[in-house]
Amino acid sequence: MKETIKYIIKEWFDYQLPHIVKRDIPANLLETNLLLSLCGVRRSGKTYLLYQIVKKMREKFPTSNILYINFEDERLYPPTENMLPQILETYEENFSYNKDIPLFLLLDEIQNHPAWEITLRRLYDKNRGKRFIITGSSSKLLSSEIAYSLRGRTLTLEVFPFNFKEILKAKGIEYKEKDLKYSPRRHDIIKAFNEYLEFGGFPQIVFEEMKLEILREYYRSILYRDIVERYRMRNLRLFESFLKIVVHHSSGLMSFGKLANLLKSIGFKVSKNTVIEYLGYLKEAFFAFEVPIFSHSIKDQLQYPRKIYLVDVGLKNAVSIKTSYELGKLAENIVFLHLRNKEVYYWKNKAGYEVDFVIREGLEIKELIQVCWEVTDEKTMKREIRGLLMAMDEFKLDNALILTNDFEDIKKFDKKTIFFKPIWLWLVSL
Repeated sequence: MKETIKYIIKEWFDYQLPHIVKRDIPANLLETNLLLSLCGVRRSGKTYLLYQIVKKMREKFPTSNILYINFEDERLYPPTENMLPQILETYEENFSYNKDIPLFLLLDEIQNHPAWEITLRRLYDKNRGKRFIITGSSSKLLSSEIAYSLRGRTLTLEVFPFNFKEILKAKGIEYKEKDLKYSPRRHDIIKAFNEYLEFGGFPQIVFEEMKLEILREYYRSILYRDIVERYRMRNLRLFESFLKIVVHHSSGLMSFGKLANLLKSIGFKVSKNTVIEYLGYLKEAFFAFEVPIFSHSIKDQLQYPRKIYLVDVGLKNAVSIKTSYELGKLAENIVFLHLRNKEVYYWKNKAGYEVDFVIREGLEIKELIQVCWEVTDEKTMKREIRGLLMAMDEFKLDNALILTNDFEDIKKFDKKTIFFKPIWLWLVSL
C-alpha cells in the first residue's frame, strides 16, 4: 500500500488544477490553527472550493507543503483505520518539505476513512505543525456532528450552491453595477437570472445541458444516501410523501400539525413528533431551512408556523409542477438564500398582513423586505404595501423594499418610502 500512496502523492504534485470559479470565502481563512471543515449539501462544490484554497495557499507556501488526498480514490481501498497515519509516514519518508512552516493536509471525502474522527483528533493534538482541512458528504460531516466529535477543535465553513453573482462569473458575464440600467449585458443578466430561477445554482447544473435530469438525480441522492441510509429509515413511503409535501409547500407557512394532518389525509399514521424529527433530518442534511415568526416571545417563535425554504430552487422544479404562482415562491426562496447569513424572521399581525423578511441586527430591526413577483395585480399590490407600512409603523422604520420581477420605482407614503427593485438587480448589487 505504501507504494500506491507514494504514487498518489507524486501524482498530486504533478496535477494541474482545473478551471475554478472563484467563490466568496473569508479572507483570513488560512490564518486559523483550527481544523477547517467544509460541509454542505451534496454536489455544492466542496472539492472545487478546496482547489480554490489550494490555489491561494500556493501564493504563500511551497507546493510541497500542501498535500491533498481524496479518500474516494479507489486505489486506497479497502481503507483501514491506520491509513491516514500511513499516508503521513509515506509522505515524510519520501518527500521533502519546509518544516519551518505549516504542512497543510487537505483530506477530501474524509468520511470514507474508518474512525476518521478519532484519528483526526489524535493527529491534530499530536502534530501542532500541521493544519488540516477536510470535506465530506453532508450526511457524514455535519457541523453539529463534527463539533461534537472533535470537541471545539474545528472551524466549519458551510458550502452552498452558487449564488447569482457566482453564476454570472461562471458564465463569463461581466458588468459594472453603476451602469446596469443601460448595460449591453442587461439582457444576458436577466436571461441568467431566469435560468437561475428555473434550475438553481448547483455548480454542475450551470454548465450542463441535461439540467432537470441531473437535478432529479441530486434529489434522489440526498433523499436516499444522506437521509434514508443515514437514519436507517424503515417507513420509506412515509418519508418520501413527507418530503414531497415540504418541497411543494416551500416558501409558505408550515406548522408541524398541518404537516401531520396532510400526511394523515393520504392514509399515513403519523404523529407531530415524527414530523418534527423529519424536519430535523432535512436541516441536518442542508436540504431545507426554517424561518420563524418575529416575536419577542420565545413561546410564539416556537408555536407559530415557520416558513420553510430549500437549499436550491432547482430541486423544487425538478420534482414539482411549475406554475406562474410558483414563480413568486421560487423568487422568495432565492431571496432567502441570499439573506441566510443574517438573522432573519417573517412578520405577521393579527389582521393577517405579512412581511416576508424581517432582518435584525443585535436588538434592532434594520430592514424589511417583501417579495412580490407581479405588480400588475392592483389588489395584491395594495395588500403588500399595506402590510409593509404596518410593519414599518411597528418597527419605526422610514423605508422598506419590495423585490419584483421587473418593476423599479420609488413610492412615498407620508414620511415613509418604499423602494421597488427587480430581484436580479438587487442580487447583483449585494
